[in-house]
Amino acid sequence: MNLKAAIIRGSNMNPFEMQSYAPLRSQIDITGYASYANNFETEGIRFPVKRLHTFEEYYRFLPSVAKGVAYGLSLPRGMNGKMFGLEKELEDKDILHAAETSNGYSYQAARVKKEKNKKLVLTVWENIPFLSTKLFMGCESMPGPLKPFCKKMTKNGHIVKYVKDNTDIFIAVTERAKQALIIEGVPEDKIRTIPVGVDTERFKPADADPALIERFGLSDNGFNVLFMGRLVKEKGIYDLLYAAKLLSLDVETRNIKILIAGSGPEKDNMAKIIKDLAIDRQVSLIGSFSYEQVPKLYNVSDAFILPSITAPWWQEQFGMVLVEAMASRLPVISTLSGSIPEVLGDGGILIQPDDPFSIYREIKNIMTDKAYRERLKFSARERAVEEFSINKISKMIGSVYSELM
Repeated sequence: MNLKAAIIRGSNMNPFEMQSYAPLRSQIDITGYASYANNFETEGIRFPVKRLHTFEEYYRFLPSVAKGVAYGLSLPRGMNGKMFGLEKELEDKDILHAAETSNGYSYQAARVKKEKNKKLVLTVWENIPFLSTKLFMGCESMPGPLKPFCKKMTKNGHIVKYVKDNTDIFIAVTERAKQALIIEGVPEDKIRTIPVGVDTERFKPADADPALIERFGLSDNGFNVLFMGRLVKEKGIYDLLYAAKLLSLDVETRNIKILIAGSGPEKDNMAKIIKDLAIDRQVSLIGSFSYEQVPKLYNVSDAFILPSITAPWWQEQFGMVLVEAMASRLPVISTLSGSIPEVLGDGGILIQPDDPFSIYREIKNIMTDKAYRERLKFSARERAVEEFSINKISKMIGSVYSELM
Protein backbone atom coordinates (compact mmCIF):
# COMPACT_ATOMS: atom_id res chain seq x y z
CA MET A 1 0.00 0.00 0.00
CA ASN A 2 1.41 3.38 -1.07
CA LEU A 3 2.22 6.13 1.37
CA LYS A 4 -0.26 8.99 1.44
CA ALA A 5 1.19 12.50 1.30
CA ALA A 6 -0.55 15.86 1.57
CA ILE A 7 1.19 18.76 -0.19
CA ILE A 8 -0.25 21.87 1.48
CA ARG A 9 0.39 25.25 -0.11
CA GLY A 10 -2.68 27.39 0.69
CA SER A 11 -2.91 30.27 -1.78
CA ASN A 12 0.50 29.44 -3.29
CA MET A 13 -0.13 26.04 -4.88
CA ASN A 14 1.56 26.32 -8.28
CA PRO A 15 2.54 24.14 -11.25
CA PHE A 16 6.22 25.16 -11.32
CA GLU A 17 7.03 23.87 -7.82
CA MET A 18 4.72 20.87 -8.13
CA GLN A 19 6.35 19.50 -11.31
CA SER A 20 9.08 18.01 -9.08
CA TYR A 21 6.49 15.92 -7.21
CA ALA A 22 4.78 14.39 -10.24
CA PRO A 23 7.39 11.61 -10.75
CA LEU A 24 6.65 10.35 -7.21
CA ARG A 25 3.06 9.39 -8.06
CA SER A 26 3.95 5.77 -8.82
CA GLN A 27 5.22 5.31 -5.26
CA ILE A 28 3.19 7.81 -3.24
CA ASP A 29 -0.49 8.75 -3.23
CA ILE A 30 -0.23 12.55 -3.42
CA THR A 31 -3.02 15.05 -2.81
CA GLY A 32 -2.47 18.79 -3.03
CA TYR A 33 -4.36 21.36 -0.96
CA ALA A 34 -4.93 24.85 -2.31
CA SER A 35 -7.03 27.87 -1.46
CA TYR A 36 -10.09 28.87 -3.45
CA ALA A 37 -8.33 32.24 -3.63
CA ASN A 38 -5.16 30.73 -5.05
CA ASN A 39 -2.51 33.10 -6.43
CA PHE A 40 -1.58 30.74 -9.28
CA GLU A 41 -3.28 28.50 -11.78
CA THR A 42 -3.38 24.84 -10.78
CA GLU A 43 -4.04 23.42 -14.25
CA GLY A 44 -1.12 21.28 -15.31
CA ILE A 45 -0.44 19.91 -11.82
CA ARG A 46 -0.31 16.16 -12.35
CA PHE A 47 -1.96 14.99 -9.15
CA PRO A 48 -5.33 15.79 -7.52
CA VAL A 49 -5.62 19.24 -5.93
CA LYS A 50 -8.41 19.94 -3.45
CA ARG A 51 -9.56 23.48 -2.75
CA LEU A 52 -10.42 24.71 0.73
CA HIS A 53 -11.63 28.08 1.95
CA THR A 54 -9.15 30.27 3.80
CA PHE A 55 -9.30 33.18 6.22
CA GLU A 56 -7.85 35.55 3.60
CA GLU A 57 -10.95 35.17 1.45
CA TYR A 58 -12.90 37.09 4.06
CA TYR A 59 -10.69 40.18 4.01
CA ARG A 60 -8.98 40.25 0.62
CA PHE A 61 -11.54 42.71 -0.80
CA LEU A 62 -11.30 45.13 2.12
CA PRO A 63 -9.62 48.54 1.65
CA SER A 64 -5.85 48.27 1.96
CA VAL A 65 -5.64 49.71 5.49
CA ALA A 66 -8.39 47.43 6.82
CA LYS A 67 -6.83 44.49 5.01
CA GLY A 68 -3.49 45.24 6.65
CA VAL A 69 -5.08 45.36 10.10
CA ALA A 70 -6.90 42.06 9.51
CA TYR A 71 -3.71 40.41 8.29
CA GLY A 72 -1.64 41.72 11.19
CA LEU A 73 -4.14 40.53 13.79
CA SER A 74 -4.32 37.11 12.13
CA LEU A 75 -0.60 36.37 12.62
CA PRO A 76 -0.50 35.55 16.36
CA ARG A 77 -3.61 33.42 15.99
CA GLY A 78 -2.29 31.23 13.20
CA MET A 79 -5.09 32.48 10.97
CA ASN A 80 -3.01 33.76 8.06
CA GLY A 81 -3.33 31.01 5.50
CA LYS A 82 -5.57 28.90 7.76
CA MET A 83 -7.49 26.40 5.61
CA PHE A 84 -10.93 25.49 6.92
CA GLY A 85 -11.45 21.73 7.16
CA LEU A 86 -7.77 20.93 6.60
CA GLU A 87 -7.39 18.95 9.84
CA LYS A 88 -10.09 16.50 8.76
CA GLU A 89 -8.46 16.09 5.34
CA LEU A 90 -5.10 15.22 6.91
CA GLU A 91 -6.32 12.46 9.22
CA ASP A 92 -5.66 9.62 6.75
CA LYS A 93 -2.33 10.98 5.45
CA ASP A 94 1.08 9.61 6.46
CA ILE A 95 3.19 12.62 5.47
CA LEU A 96 2.13 16.23 5.79
CA HIS A 97 4.20 18.60 3.65
CA ALA A 98 3.61 22.31 4.26
CA ALA A 99 5.65 25.44 3.56
CA GLU A 100 7.23 28.23 5.63
CA THR A 101 7.19 28.45 9.41
CA SER A 102 4.73 31.34 9.67
CA ASN A 103 1.82 30.10 7.55
CA GLY A 104 -1.42 29.24 9.30
CA TYR A 105 -1.72 25.99 7.36
CA SER A 106 1.76 24.98 8.54
CA TYR A 107 0.55 25.55 12.11
CA GLN A 108 -2.51 23.40 11.37
CA ALA A 109 -0.32 20.64 9.94
CA ALA A 110 2.00 20.82 12.96
CA ARG A 111 -0.94 20.37 15.32
CA VAL A 112 -2.25 17.38 13.36
CA LYS A 113 1.27 15.94 13.31
CA LYS A 114 1.53 16.15 17.08
CA GLU A 115 -2.00 14.99 17.89
CA LYS A 116 -2.26 12.19 15.30
CA ASN A 117 1.38 11.03 15.19
CA LYS A 118 2.04 12.02 11.57
CA LYS A 119 5.30 13.06 9.89
CA LEU A 120 5.76 16.73 9.00
CA VAL A 121 8.00 18.10 6.24
CA LEU A 122 8.35 21.84 5.75
CA THR A 123 9.67 23.50 2.60
CA VAL A 124 11.34 26.84 3.31
CA TRP A 125 12.09 29.51 0.71
CA GLU A 126 12.64 32.39 3.14
CA ASN A 127 16.31 33.39 3.20
CA ILE A 128 16.23 36.36 5.60
CA PRO A 129 16.72 35.16 9.20
CA PHE A 130 13.84 35.88 11.60
CA LEU A 131 11.79 37.68 8.95
CA SER A 132 8.88 35.31 9.63
CA THR A 133 8.50 36.81 13.11
CA LYS A 134 8.50 40.36 11.70
CA LEU A 135 5.98 39.77 8.95
CA PHE A 136 3.69 42.68 9.74
CA MET A 137 5.76 45.62 8.55
CA GLY A 138 2.81 47.97 9.03
CA CYS A 139 3.83 48.56 12.65
CA GLU A 140 6.86 50.56 11.50
CA SER A 141 4.61 53.26 10.05
CA MET A 142 2.51 53.62 13.21
CA PRO A 143 2.77 56.78 15.38
CA GLY A 144 5.24 56.40 18.26
CA PRO A 145 2.86 55.38 21.09
CA LEU A 146 1.02 52.87 18.89
CA LYS A 147 4.08 51.09 17.51
CA PRO A 148 4.81 48.91 20.62
CA PHE A 149 1.10 48.04 20.93
CA CYS A 150 0.96 47.07 17.25
CA LYS A 151 4.03 44.85 17.56
CA LYS A 152 2.57 43.15 20.64
CA MET A 153 -0.78 42.51 18.95
CA THR A 154 0.82 41.02 15.81
CA LYS A 155 3.57 38.97 17.45
CA ASN A 156 3.64 35.44 15.99
CA GLY A 157 6.83 33.98 17.49
CA HIS A 158 4.90 31.29 19.36
CA ILE A 159 3.31 30.10 16.10
CA VAL A 160 6.68 29.92 14.35
CA LYS A 161 8.26 28.10 17.31
CA TYR A 162 5.46 25.52 17.44
CA VAL A 163 5.87 24.78 13.74
CA LYS A 164 9.66 24.49 14.03
CA ASP A 165 9.47 22.25 17.11
CA ASN A 166 7.08 19.84 15.41
CA THR A 167 8.71 19.65 11.98
CA ASP A 168 10.58 16.40 11.34
CA ILE A 169 12.57 17.55 8.31
CA PHE A 170 12.99 20.96 6.71
CA ILE A 171 13.58 21.21 2.97
CA ALA A 172 15.48 24.43 2.25
CA VAL A 173 15.29 25.30 -1.44
CA THR A 174 18.67 27.07 -1.29
CA GLU A 175 21.76 27.05 0.87
CA ARG A 176 20.92 30.59 1.93
CA ALA A 177 17.51 29.43 3.20
CA LYS A 178 19.27 26.63 5.08
CA GLN A 179 21.65 29.06 6.75
CA ALA A 180 18.72 31.29 7.75
CA LEU A 181 17.10 28.31 9.49
CA ILE A 182 20.35 27.46 11.29
CA ILE A 183 20.68 31.06 12.49
CA GLU A 184 17.12 30.78 13.82
CA GLY A 185 18.10 27.73 15.85
CA VAL A 186 16.98 24.80 13.68
CA PRO A 187 19.44 21.87 14.06
CA GLU A 188 21.42 21.36 10.87
CA ASP A 189 20.76 17.62 10.89
CA LYS A 190 17.04 18.33 10.40
CA ILE A 191 17.62 20.32 7.19
CA ARG A 192 17.97 19.00 3.64
CA THR A 193 18.86 21.38 0.82
CA ILE A 194 16.77 20.49 -2.22
CA PRO A 195 16.23 23.06 -5.00
CA VAL A 196 13.13 23.35 -7.14
CA GLY A 197 13.25 21.22 -10.26
CA VAL A 198 12.32 21.95 -13.86
CA ASP A 199 10.99 19.64 -16.56
CA THR A 200 13.87 19.80 -19.03
CA GLU A 201 11.75 18.03 -21.65
CA ARG A 202 9.21 20.86 -21.61
CA PHE A 203 11.71 23.66 -21.14
CA LYS A 204 14.21 23.05 -23.91
CA PRO A 205 15.39 24.69 -27.14
CA ALA A 206 12.68 24.64 -29.82
CA ASP A 207 11.60 26.57 -32.89
CA ALA A 208 9.89 29.87 -32.22
CA ASP A 209 6.10 29.89 -32.49
CA PRO A 210 5.18 31.91 -35.63
CA ALA A 211 1.96 33.08 -33.97
CA LEU A 212 3.89 34.67 -31.10
CA ILE A 213 6.41 36.22 -33.49
CA GLU A 214 3.54 37.91 -35.30
CA ARG A 215 1.70 38.81 -32.09
CA PHE A 216 4.73 40.55 -30.57
CA GLY A 217 5.84 42.15 -33.84
CA LEU A 218 9.27 40.50 -33.79
CA SER A 219 11.60 40.86 -36.76
CA ASP A 220 13.98 38.34 -38.31
CA ASN A 221 17.03 40.52 -37.70
CA GLY A 222 16.05 41.66 -34.21
CA PHE A 223 17.30 40.48 -30.82
CA ASN A 224 14.69 39.57 -28.23
CA VAL A 225 15.32 39.74 -24.48
CA LEU A 226 12.71 38.31 -22.11
CA PHE A 227 11.85 39.36 -18.57
CA MET A 228 9.19 37.36 -16.77
CA GLY A 229 7.96 37.97 -13.25
CA ARG A 230 5.85 40.12 -10.96
CA LEU A 231 5.81 43.76 -11.97
CA VAL A 232 7.07 45.09 -8.65
CA LYS A 233 10.02 47.34 -7.85
CA GLU A 234 12.00 44.53 -6.21
CA LYS A 235 12.33 42.76 -9.56
CA GLY A 236 14.48 45.61 -10.88
CA ILE A 237 11.99 46.50 -13.59
CA TYR A 238 12.90 50.20 -13.66
CA ASP A 239 16.60 49.46 -14.00
CA LEU A 240 15.65 47.38 -17.04
CA LEU A 241 13.69 50.27 -18.56
CA TYR A 242 16.58 52.68 -18.00
CA ALA A 243 18.95 50.19 -19.62
CA ALA A 244 16.53 49.94 -22.54
CA LYS A 245 16.92 53.68 -23.08
CA LEU A 246 20.70 53.27 -23.36
CA LEU A 247 20.24 50.34 -25.75
CA SER A 248 17.87 52.40 -27.91
CA LEU A 249 20.54 55.09 -28.36
CA ASP A 250 23.31 52.67 -29.36
CA VAL A 251 23.50 51.95 -33.09
CA GLU A 252 24.62 48.37 -32.38
CA THR A 253 21.70 47.56 -30.09
CA ARG A 254 18.78 49.77 -31.12
CA ASN A 255 17.03 46.86 -32.89
CA ILE A 256 16.53 45.12 -29.55
CA LYS A 257 13.09 44.04 -28.35
CA ILE A 258 12.57 43.61 -24.61
CA LEU A 259 9.49 41.52 -23.83
CA ILE A 260 8.17 42.07 -20.31
CA ALA A 261 5.82 39.26 -19.30
CA GLY A 262 3.82 39.40 -16.08
CA SER A 263 1.42 41.54 -14.12
CA GLY A 264 1.58 43.61 -10.97
CA PRO A 265 1.01 46.98 -9.32
CA GLU A 266 3.74 48.78 -11.29
CA LYS A 267 2.31 48.00 -14.72
CA ASP A 268 0.62 51.36 -15.33
CA ASN A 269 3.62 53.34 -14.14
CA MET A 270 5.91 51.23 -16.32
CA ALA A 271 3.74 52.00 -19.34
CA LYS A 272 4.03 55.72 -18.57
CA ILE A 273 7.83 55.56 -18.23
CA ILE A 274 8.14 53.57 -21.47
CA LYS A 275 6.27 56.39 -23.20
CA ASP A 276 8.22 59.16 -21.43
CA LEU A 277 11.56 57.56 -22.34
CA ALA A 278 10.42 57.02 -25.94
CA ILE A 279 11.37 53.34 -25.84
CA ASP A 280 8.04 51.90 -26.97
CA ARG A 281 9.74 50.44 -30.07
CA GLN A 282 12.22 48.59 -27.85
CA VAL A 283 9.98 47.53 -24.93
CA SER A 284 6.65 45.69 -24.92
CA LEU A 285 4.48 44.82 -21.93
CA ILE A 286 3.03 41.51 -23.11
CA GLY A 287 0.93 40.52 -20.08
CA SER A 288 0.63 37.20 -18.29
CA PHE A 289 0.63 33.71 -19.76
CA SER A 290 -0.46 30.32 -18.50
CA TYR A 291 2.32 28.00 -17.37
CA GLU A 292 1.54 25.74 -20.32
CA GLN A 293 2.42 28.62 -22.67
CA VAL A 294 5.56 29.77 -20.87
CA PRO A 295 8.04 27.50 -22.74
CA LYS A 296 7.02 29.23 -25.98
CA LEU A 297 7.99 32.60 -24.54
CA TYR A 298 11.52 31.40 -23.91
CA ASN A 299 11.68 29.96 -27.43
CA VAL A 300 10.95 33.31 -29.12
CA SER A 301 13.69 34.93 -27.04
CA ASP A 302 17.44 35.26 -27.56
CA ALA A 303 18.32 36.03 -23.93
CA PHE A 304 16.71 36.31 -20.50
CA ILE A 305 17.13 38.87 -17.73
CA LEU A 306 16.10 39.01 -14.07
CA PRO A 307 17.55 42.24 -12.57
CA SER A 308 16.22 41.77 -9.02
CA ILE A 309 17.15 44.20 -6.27
CA THR A 310 17.19 43.64 -2.52
CA ALA A 311 14.76 45.21 -0.03
CA PRO A 312 14.81 45.02 3.79
CA TRP A 313 11.85 42.62 3.71
CA TRP A 314 12.74 40.62 0.60
CA GLN A 315 15.57 39.28 -1.49
CA GLU A 316 15.29 36.84 -4.37
CA GLN A 317 14.50 33.48 -2.78
CA PHE A 318 15.18 31.26 -5.79
CA GLY A 319 14.22 32.65 -9.18
CA MET A 320 12.39 29.79 -10.88
CA VAL A 321 12.51 31.69 -14.17
CA LEU A 322 16.31 31.44 -14.09
CA VAL A 323 16.16 27.66 -14.13
CA GLU A 324 13.51 27.64 -16.87
CA ALA A 325 15.55 30.04 -19.00
CA MET A 326 18.72 27.99 -18.53
CA ALA A 327 16.85 24.82 -19.49
CA SER A 328 15.60 26.64 -22.60
CA ARG A 329 19.25 27.29 -23.54
CA LEU A 330 19.14 31.05 -23.19
CA PRO A 331 21.98 33.31 -22.07
CA VAL A 332 20.89 34.61 -18.67
CA ILE A 333 21.71 37.90 -16.95
CA SER A 334 20.81 38.38 -13.30
CA THR A 335 21.97 40.12 -10.15
CA LEU A 336 23.71 39.49 -6.85
CA SER A 337 20.45 39.44 -4.92
CA GLY A 338 19.58 36.81 -2.33
CA SER A 339 19.88 33.25 -3.59
CA ILE A 340 20.38 34.07 -7.27
CA PRO A 341 24.17 33.41 -7.34
CA GLU A 342 23.82 29.83 -6.09
CA VAL A 343 20.93 29.09 -8.48
CA LEU A 344 22.55 30.63 -11.55
CA GLY A 345 26.06 29.42 -10.75
CA ASP A 346 28.15 29.27 -13.93
CA GLY A 347 24.99 29.15 -16.05
CA GLY A 348 24.83 32.89 -16.66
CA ILE A 349 26.11 36.39 -15.93
CA LEU A 350 25.89 38.07 -12.53
CA ILE A 351 25.94 41.84 -12.12
CA GLN A 352 25.41 44.25 -9.25
CA PRO A 353 21.77 45.17 -8.55
CA ASP A 354 20.53 48.74 -9.08
CA ASP A 355 22.83 49.16 -12.07
CA PRO A 356 21.17 50.00 -15.42
CA PHE A 357 24.53 50.58 -17.11
CA SER A 358 25.70 47.03 -16.33
CA ILE A 359 22.43 45.68 -17.74
CA TYR A 360 23.03 47.67 -20.93
CA ARG A 361 26.66 46.55 -21.15
CA GLU A 362 25.96 42.84 -20.67
CA ILE A 363 23.02 42.77 -23.07
CA LYS A 364 25.20 44.49 -25.66
CA ASN A 365 27.99 41.94 -25.12
CA ILE A 366 25.56 39.08 -25.70
CA MET A 367 24.02 40.75 -28.76
CA THR A 368 27.29 41.59 -30.49
CA ASP A 369 29.48 38.57 -29.67
CA LYS A 370 28.01 35.40 -31.16
CA ALA A 371 30.75 33.07 -29.85
CA TYR A 372 30.26 34.43 -26.33
CA ARG A 373 26.50 34.00 -26.68
CA GLU A 374 26.87 30.37 -27.76
CA ARG A 375 29.15 29.57 -24.81
CA LEU A 376 26.58 31.01 -22.41
CA LYS A 377 23.77 29.02 -24.02
CA PHE A 378 25.71 25.78 -23.70
CA SER A 379 26.60 26.40 -20.03
CA ALA A 380 23.02 27.34 -19.19
CA ARG A 381 21.43 24.20 -20.60
CA GLU A 382 24.13 21.96 -19.15
CA ARG A 383 23.63 23.38 -15.65
CA ALA A 384 19.84 23.07 -15.80
CA VAL A 385 19.96 19.42 -16.87
CA GLU A 386 22.65 18.42 -14.38
CA GLU A 387 21.40 20.30 -11.31
CA PHE A 388 17.67 20.92 -11.65
CA SER A 389 15.98 18.14 -13.65
CA ILE A 390 12.72 17.00 -12.05
CA ASN A 391 13.88 13.38 -12.05
CA LYS A 392 16.86 14.29 -9.88
CA ILE A 393 14.88 16.58 -7.57
CA SER A 394 11.95 14.18 -7.16
CA LYS A 395 14.35 11.44 -6.05
CA MET A 396 15.75 13.78 -3.41
CA ILE A 397 12.25 14.55 -2.13
CA GLY A 398 11.37 10.86 -2.21
CA SER A 399 14.45 10.10 -0.11
CA VAL A 400 13.22 12.53 2.55
CA TYR A 401 9.85 10.78 2.68
CA SER A 402 11.50 7.35 2.86
CA GLU A 403 13.78 8.54 5.63
CA LEU A 404 10.76 9.46 7.74
CA MET A 405 8.83 6.23 7.20
